[in-house]
This record gives sequence, C-alpha cells and structure tokens, in this order.
Amino acid sequence: MPDLGTALFLSPTYCGSLDQGERILEPLRSFAKPLTDQIKPIAYDALVHSIDFLAPKGRRYFLQTQSLPGLGDETISELIEMAQNFSSPLSLLSIHHFHGAASRIPISNTAFAVRQDHLMVEIVAAWESQPAKGDDEHVQWARDCSRKLAPHALPGGYVNLLDVAEPERIPAAFGTNYARLLEIKRTYDPKDVFRSTIGHVPAREPSTR
Repeated sequence: MPDLGTALFLSPTYCGSLDQGERILEPLRSFAKPLTDQIKPIAYDALVHSIDFLAPKGRRYFLQTQSLPGLGDETISELIEMAQNFSSPLSLLSIHHFHGAASRIPISNTAFAVRQDHLMVEIVAAWESQPAKGDDEHVQWARDCSRKLAPHALPGGYVNLLDVAEPERIPAAFGTNYARLLEIKRTYDPKDVFRSTIGHVPAREPSTR
C-alpha cells in the first residue's frame, strides 16, 4: 500500500449460516489488531468485485502464476523475499486457496485439470506508466518470482494467468483433457479462427523446424 508500506490483506469467505460463519472467523479477527476489519455478510457478486480497487484501470500490469500444493518453510521464505523486493509499491502477491467444491469436481468434467486442494499464487507487477522509465524491471521481477516458485509448484497453472511466453505449460494446465481439446479444436476449428494469446490450444502442433 503506497501510503502504508507492505501490508497483509486477508479476504476470507464463508458460505453458510451467519452464526456459524462468525464463529469460524472469530479467531482470525482477534489474533491481532488489523488496520481495518471489513468482514460482513455480502452478496456473491459484490464479493467478486470487492477487491477491484487493487487493480484500477490506467496502470500497467504484468502477471505470472504458480500453483503450490501447500506452504513449506522454503516457499514461505521465498514469498516474503519476493514481497520485500517489489519492483513497485503497487505490486502484489495474491494467494488463493483452491479447495472445497472446486477441488471435488472430477478432472474430466471440465477443461481445467488442476483440481486438487492447492494455493494459486498470482504474481502481479503493477506500476504507473512513466515516460522516463521502461517496463523491464517490473516484468523481470514477476518472472524471477515465478521461476523461484516453479520447483515447488504443481504442473500447469491457472490458464487465464499464463504468460504468452509459456506455451509449454498449457498442456499440463489441461492435463488429461488436452488430447480431447485438441480433437475438438481440429474437428470444429481447423483454421484456428478462435484463438487467444493465453491458454491457446493450437489447431496444429508447432513446427519443430
């Protein structure tokens, strides 16, 4: 936070009865004195947009991602070091706990294959555009952070956050579904009309020549 320095921002979510949720979240609210406590009942659509302020339009962004099976001493130390070396005070590390119903869906039911309980790390370099300075240091910070976490991470990653320079991670993100996606692509879109810069399933395998 540019005005306060590096801060830890927790966004817990409990879906269920209000009384039960308050009991479950009470230890989180009482173990230390927070800068602010905004935990309250909220509609799901409002929850989804409640942290939009962290990424306002007009800034420049570069994202990387890794999915960790959990937190060990080494990954905790690396995450702390990454935060201590932000290339910009506007950058952030966002750690989502992927669990519950989303992790109980069989891999074959949807394209996304990383269905086990894990922590999805968003490495977000954010900075204001400055004519006198380039983007390289911010892009490099994010890529360095991703490389540090990679040895501890699960294969693949959250498709929407994969870098355009990481096509080799796409098959692992789709896992055993990748062959099915290739078949569908080649059957219904052989000319590759529907394409994306991220998570792209090509109509043909890239040439090795």
